[in-house]
Amino acid sequence: MSDNNNTIMSMLDMFGARLPGDLAFSLSQNGNVSADHPLAGEIAAALGGKAASLPYPRKQDVMWVTLGPTAEQLRRVIEDLRCWVLPSFGWESAPSIVTEGGASGQMGLLLLAQSPHGYFRWHSRPADTNHLIARLATMRAVIAQAPARQSQLRPTLEMLRRQFTLGLATGDRNTALQAIDQIDQRQLDTASNALSMRIRLAAAFGDDRAIVENPQLDILLSMQVPQRVVESVLMAHHAVFLADHEATGDIKTALAAYLPLSDRLAGLADHPADDADTGVVRMAAYEAAVMEDALRLRELANRFSGDTVVATIAASLTAIAPQPASELAPQPVAKTTAQSVASPIVELVEPPVAEGETDRVERAPVTAEPTLPLGWSDVPTLVATSAHEPLAAFLQHAALMPDACDPGDGDFVIELFTDSGITADTKKRAQADQVLTTVIDAYVCEERFPRRERLTLYQAVLDIWSSSRALSTDLIDGQLLLTMADALLRLDGRLEGVVATAVTRWWEARPVRSRLAWLGEALELLTEQSTAQDYLAVWYAGAGLINIDHEGFSVADRHLWYRLGRRLGLDVATTDKALGGDWQPLEAADDPLLAAGFKKIAIVSLHERAAREAAAQIEHRTQAHVVIVTDHAAGEGTTSAATADVILFVWGAAKHAVYRAFDKVRDRLEYVQGTGSASIVRALERRVRVTGTEM
Repeated sequence: MSDNNNTIMSMLDMFGARLPGDLAFSLSQNGNVSADHPLAGEIAAALGGKAASLPYPRKQDVMWVTLGPTAEQLRRVIEDLRCWVLPSFGWESAPSIVTEGGASGQMGLLLLAQSPHGYFRWHSRPADTNHLIARLATMRAVIAQAPARQSQLRPTLEMLRRQFTLGLATGDRNTALQAIDQIDQRQLDTASNALSMRIRLAAAFGDDRAIVENPQLDILLSMQVPQRVVESVLMAHHAVFLADHEATGDIKTALAAYLPLSDRLAGLADHPADDADTGVVRMAAYEAAVMEDALRLRELANRFSGDTVVATIAASLTAIAPQPASELAPQPVAKTTAQSVASPIVELVEPPVAEGETDRVERAPVTAEPTLPLGWSDVPTLVATSAHEPLAAFLQHAALMPDACDPGDGDFVIELFTDSGITADTKKRAQADQVLTTVIDAYVCEERFPRRERLTLYQAVLDIWSSSRALSTDLIDGQLLLTMADALLRLDGRLEGVVATAVTRWWEARPVRSRLAWLGEALELLTEQSTAQDYLAVWYAGAGLINIDHEGFSVADRHLWYRLGRRLGLDVATTDKALGGDWQPLEAADDPLLAAGFKKIAIVSLHERAAREAAAQIEHRTQAHVVIVTDHAAGEGTTSAATADVILFVWGAAKHAVYRAFDKVRDRLEYVQGTGSASIVRALERRVRVTGTEM
């Protein structure tokens, strides 16, 4: 028999020796109690490592002691007792919970050994003992038969669109995919809108083949689709069919490979913007070559003079004499190729209003001049006056040309969420949330994020998000806050105080255990370039919750919280005491990361300090060689990383050009949500857990 079982039995025998008549028992002598013993259920629970309540008779009353092996079990059983027993049949001690500092004697030590987070004391009259024992047995039986609690919340279309947007903004593929799947399964939106969302998601995570091989793509391209979807389709075809030929300089073969695609893609790349992706520009050049449009090719070659592929295509085309101006005008052609329109998420700004109806507002073509004399500064008034149609029209127009609808310093966001007339009205608040989602999708879910000229807008979004969503239980909401905070610090380190205020506000709104991982990452972000002692109070707040209950805390989080304490100036002893034990890096021969058998691991991130700290942990736990890539473009670093067993790609701290360097090894990419060292290590742990095989 183990020492732990001996300790439990010794403790239980102390209770049994105090009980009168048929209630008395001795486990050390009899080994167990009979199934019909009044306390059989409580004794079995205590022996089985579950919460239990035991009576201890005294002269004036009966003191009951309730044990819980974990803090969560103790909390739950106390709640149950307060529903079934207290205060009708008993009363609580003062104080009712005894922890390490308040226990005394051999009995107290034995109780804490089985209930390390404290034990709960309450009292009853001696005459009620049998009734209470029967009531406890009934309570245990009823709770054992209770079905699992399941939430029946069915998110609305707008909620799912917001979930999709946040998934894209934070690099959370599963969250975005779940939103699309729910929209599809419940048929909340048109099939073309849902497919457009899938195209955007595949493009965001580099799944080019999923785009070009989608069986519904031709149907989608025969309709009006968002501009970002059109660009994603063009870039995917370029990556799959043409990029390899361009890399070897074989432009003739690339042009031949484009021919079978010309019918599907005709007209999609007519007028690439000056800042268009290289793939889009080259697809426009291939189309012009296939159409033998020498004038258009020369125009592209002049506009994108630094692109050698475009120049080669233009030079290879036989010169065609300029046509008279009257013949240059495009002739009307009856075709159904996609017309580009943009939208914050999908085509629609609002849900369909009737069966068969897909839009409230007539769309304008991409080249059309704005017809609404409105700006972002007018949005608060539109929401406040319930001007639904003009608001929907403006949001669509703003999504069509985000840069043309300059959001300025973002004051309209602040005004929206500080107007009591809007925030107090359910419908108007929903519209304000829709506006915020549109802003995030237009100016955060873009390839060039973060842009220095948008700094004040990002600051406004961070301010409003940290106040309006502070009570959220959705983890992705907290992740967006960190995404915005990281953007501000990257653009201007002097905004550390602004970020610290937002982080503190978010934590203090709900200082709960489920936010500890988030808080650790937030503190790591703040202390990367600062060791301000102001953060010690927040660290101690989190450490206090960790001290109460260590259960379920990952190795990565243990490393992080210990390292944060040391980074903030605490010595080893003080850090260990605050966290509740020896929290220095642990040796674990059975660590699943070691068992995975990695030989080489790559970390791709612009946050070098966090990457190096993660690399040190990973090297210690895996014995693998870890390379760090902090480049802004493809080069020797990405070439080396591409040979790794797994590539930990920090979504929020890497450049798109670097991302494209891993097109051929996407199966080895593991996306990191967040930018801190713990997030990087957790991503590797998730990879091992999901694959379940040695690498």
